[in-house]
Amino acid sequence: MTRSFGIPTIFLLLCIIALAANGATRLPDDEVNALMDIGKALNKTWDKSVNPCNGSPPWYTSEDDGVVCNCSSLNDTFCHVTSITLKSQSLQGTLPPDFIRLPYLQNIDLTRNYLNGVIPHEWGRLPNILNISLLGNRLTGSIPKEIGNLSTLESIVLEANYLSGKLPEELGNLPHIQRLLLSSNNFSGEIPPALAKLSTLKDLRINDNQFSGKIPSFINNWTNLTKLIIQASGLQGPIPSTIQDLGKLSDLRISDLNGTEAKFPNLTSSTTSLKTLILRNCNLIGELPQTLKDFTTLKVLDLSFNKLNGTIPQTYSSLDLERLYLTENLLTGPVPDRVRGEVDLSFNNFTGSTDCQLASGMNLFTSSSADNNSGIASCLKSSPCSTDFRPPRDSKISAGAVAGIVISIIFAILLIVGILWWRGCFGRNDTRESDLKGLDLQTGSFTLRQIRAATNNFSPDNKIGEGGFGSVYKRNL
Repeated sequence: MTRSFGIPTIFLLLCIIALAANGATRLPDDEVNALMDIGKALNKTWDKSVNPCNGSPPWYTSEDDGVVCNCSSLNDTFCHVTSITLKSQSLQGTLPPDFIRLPYLQNIDLTRNYLNGVIPHEWGRLPNILNISLLGNRLTGSIPKEIGNLSTLESIVLEANYLSGKLPEELGNLPHIQRLLLSSNNFSGEIPPALAKLSTLKDLRINDNQFSGKIPSFINNWTNLTKLIIQASGLQGPIPSTIQDLGKLSDLRISDLNGTEAKFPNLTSSTTSLKTLILRNCNLIGELPQTLKDFTTLKVLDLSFNKLNGTIPQTYSSLDLERLYLTENLLTGPVPDRVRGEVDLSFNNFTGSTDCQLASGMNLFTSSSADNNSGIASCLKSSPCSTDFRPPRDSKISAGAVAGIVISIIFAILLIVGILWWRGCFGRNDTRESDLKGLDLQTGSFTLRQIRAATNNFSPDNKIGEGGFGSVYKRNL
């Protein structure tokens, strides 16, 4: 026998479906309370009466200011906070440990605020975190070793703070880390050997710090690196030969290395990927390598402030460079033909002749130590001034204009003086004095008794009105 559903049963099912749908857009109370505590610590104003997951103010105003939730989980009837982004909000609080009360959180971005204090060691218990960015704040202290427990972490950006101390060995335990950005802090000590295990690393920036020791030779373990920046880091040279194993580099910047002199490193493994190569003030000696001509993707080449000698290979003319800086080396010989882009060859010892085609941004100032530098002279001649060049017009005022201005000022002064004289401001006081002398002004002083007698003891009959200081009386004295 077929069993039919009654109206009460259908109504009950609809209620269950409605409750389930409503629950799927609601944040658990624990996470709401966690958000309110986080906002209090960061001095961020949020409204608890508004659903944090509805994608509207005050919880979400833009990609740089918002709380994001995931409400599409098939195994859960609640929403969960997955991202908190508060960029450039002028926040002046401290970093609270309460972020760990959001178990589904994947992204924390508090870039460019005024947050101070330390990084909470409790953050090492964020179970699903992928990205942490604290760029451009006022954080102090060291990196907590507990950060090494974040097995899901892919990117951590701590640049432009006041962090200090040694890097914890535990950072080598981040199995999925791709971006480790530590520039512009006060980190010290040597690079921990444990960081050799970071085989997934793609972007490492440690410039502008106070590290010690040499650039580690284990950098060849970072075979997935595309960007490596070690400028003014405090580390010593030479650049390890193992750098030749980094075949995916597109941006390599190393500068201001102390230590011993060394020849130009072998970078041939990156000939098809390298776009920016900066090896400035790295104690490099010897000649410029011919192999650089094979770097077909290279756009920026900066080898300034080294001790490179010899000539610039003519094959460099084939490079499609946007910037070429060879400032203050020991280079000699002619300048290559058809030098492109923005070029600075100053403070070298170029000699000989050349038919170079100068780029508009080329700087040859003090490019030769010779008194008669025919090479540079001919290079300058190859880019003569235009024959129809017209200097800027002199901005000085002509003599006629000056005379007109002076006459106008004199006329204005005379006009003002005439008006003032006409109004009696000049030369008419004597006339007024003579007029007053012709009047018989009889003035004097009277006693109170005389005044009472004249007014009949201030009788109302003699009162003529009220003034600012009382009643006014009239009587002949």
